[in-house]
Amino acid sequence: MKNNFLKTTLLIAVHFLFFNDVQAQFGKLVNKVAEKTLGTPEGDAKKAITPDKKDLKALEEDAKDPFLENQNFKKEGPSGIYYVSVPMGIKNIIDGKPMAVKKVYLEFDDELFKVNLYTRYHFQKKNGNPVVDAQYTTWLSSGISGKAKAMLLRQMRSKGIVHYRECYMPDIAFVQYTSKNPADGVKQGMVGGLLQLEPGLFYASDEPYAASGGNPFGHNLFDGQQYLFFYKAGMEDKIKNYPPSKIAQIFKDMEKKKEEAYAAGVELPKKIIPAHAPSQQEMMNTVKKRVADYSWKETPIYCYPISEWAPQYSSILDRNKGEYFETLTSRIMAIIVIFKKADGSCGFMNMQIEQKNGYKFPGDKAENYISPPTDYANSGMDPIDCAKANMYKPK
Repeated sequence: MKNNFLKTTLLIAVHFLFFNDVQAQFGKLVNKVAEKTLGTPEGDAKKAITPDKKDLKALEEDAKDPFLENQNFKKEGPSGIYYVSVPMGIKNIIDGKPMAVKKVYLEFDDELFKVNLYTRYHFQKKNGNPVVDAQYTTWLSSGISGKAKAMLLRQMRSKGIVHYRECYMPDIAFVQYTSKNPADGVKQGMVGGLLQLEPGLFYASDEPYAASGGNPFGHNLFDGQQYLFFYKAGMEDKIKNYPPSKIAQIFKDMEKKKEEAYAAGVELPKKIIPAHAPSQQEMMNTVKKRVADYSWKETPIYCYPISEWAPQYSSILDRNKGEYFETLTSRIMAIIVIFKKADGSCGFMNMQIEQKNGYKFPGDKAENYISPPTDYANSGMDPIDCAKANMYKPK
């Protein structure tokens, strides 16, 4: 079987669209071909991942075509013409064939919080029909509400972050090794989030896995793999400054910056003074027990109430009468707990505490709260600027 890079990318892309087990199937095919031709799976995988002369010519033609440069595109900010770091194809939806892509236009739409990718093929038609499905060539900043997107985007950029994470681009294909071992064959490279490494250079390939099973953060990124970068003219040599280990560290650092950016716009819920507020020690004892029970790594600093006590009633069976009676069994209060995280940053959590009522018989609604509060439930933890975290701390 003669290996042709664009045929390989199309085969992967088409099968990926219609079969869940494409990677396994294609890997087996590669290995079988290797045994008959090159003698080793490693050799065949390397051949499949390398474009031949015909493919290189098609990529060169796309790079030289002046169509994109001649369009009246937005040129402000990061928007502009970019080149693709690896041989890439986009599916022609009319005939299913791949079209070589070496050059794209990236349009950053701040108002709609998205980035559009255009090739010259986006502007071509056959029998009046577009040849590219443009709905699958867009990145979004986040899948949250417009107001939250605006705040998040503004805060991220205040930290020097330009990252549009959400995208689905099944019609774009490039080839990657399945694993660190070339003998495992090749797979379709999926377009990932668009992350600015420096002005004029974006990474858009695999995002790092978290640390797990004894493996470090970013263990899925490895040297020798083909990763997708978009670069402006004159920036190609910068790519070598970003090996997989550095990419992983950038993502790790960025998550902390994102949290800091988000925290900058967060305020603590307003404190109230209930009629019968529990003491700081009572609240802290309750929180510390929950921290220990769930092995949290964060350290609680202080608490404060944000609601009155809410009485809780339950139907209790009177065995003598054989009837159920509404009985005051406990009361619940919402509090805020301020935490110090292991990395020195701060967070807060909405927690509910409960105090049992010592009722004497089914139907008893008299208050008899003699036991200390206990932990009842909690929300997730939100980050907050440490300068704001002590706003309600007891003197």
